Amino acid sequence: MQFKVCGITSVDQANLLDVMKVHYVGFIFYPSSKRYVLDKLTLNDLAIFRPTHAKKVGVFVNEPLDKLLVIVKEAGLDMVQLHGDEDVSYCAAVEKTIPVIKVFRVGGVLPDFMPFEQVVSYFLFDTDSKMYGGTGQHFNWELLKNNPIPKPYFLSGGIGPNDEQGIKVLKNTTAGKTLAVLDLNSQFENVPGKKNLEKIKTFIDVCI
Repeated sequence: MQFKVCGITSVDQANLLDVMKVHYVGFIFYPSSKRYVLDKLTLNDLAIFRPTHAKKVGVFVNEPLDKLLVIVKEAGLDMVQLHGDEDVSYCAAVEKTIPVIKVFRVGGVLPDFMPFEQVVSYFLFDTDSKMYGGTGQHFNWELLKNNPIPKPYFLSGGIGPNDEQGIKVLKNTTAGKTLAVLDLNSQFENVPGKKNLEKIKTFIDVCI
């Protein structure tokens, strides 16, 4: 199992997560987010952060393509996570430059992800809401369990320190065969954008 910690707003914390061998460090480029990285850091700050272990992931919502590609280059990102209403052609265009994680927001049913299978590197399943971005709440993992997911995927949506057993159950289902990454955010924070690294380390140690 791999781990992504999202919503980072401090280079010091990003470096500490890299030392902990977290696999992905996420920076949110959505201005309406409480964890909007450019409120705290510059693109140059992000470019200077060169982890030895983690990949730098930029999280975007309906960003104009040309602007996204400029940010990718200037911040030195390794991957992008598309959390808005980006269509297949947009995802395909981005994937030509950098690996794409496409987010699907899960409400009462599992969204149709199949049109994106050939144009992105990863899927991500998160909890649906009226607003873009995370909710800090679970969606119903039962909707995933019996479905073959054709690409490796990130599981997001309010994952917290008490979810170890539920994750073990999910890993043993049909959907669990391609579950690749647990995406951690609000349940491991002291305040938005500032993570509790001890809680993260404890959770990772329990899950691996």
